[in-house]
Amino acid sequence: MIDTTNKYKAKINNMFFKGDAVFGITYSDEKYGMEIDLEGADFDMPVEIIEAEVEDTTLIAKATTSLLPEKTIDLTLTFEDDKCNGFLKIPFIGKIKIKDAIKL
Repeated sequence: MIDTTNKYKAKINNMFFKGDAVFGITYSDEKYGMEIDLEGADFDMPVEIIEAEVEDTTLIAKATTSLLPEKTIDLTLTFEDDKCNGFLKIPFIGKIKIKDAIKL
């Protein structure tokens, strides 16, 4: 089961953003979604999950964002205990690793 009741905080170190990101997975009407808040950034990153597969505690999905029209984001997130690990592969930005994101 994917944890949709909590948010997680991860350190991001990428040439486009360095800092903390707070994210959560949502589930409504049999569809997954994702909320991402890049702390200190002057823009939002709304993400809509368009395809999702769940394997135990891992979410494997394809998503879109209005910031990158007609491009697809790949994401794999595994939720274990109070942590989340995985990655987001974003066009033009690259692979962003999520390592030991802590449950808030």
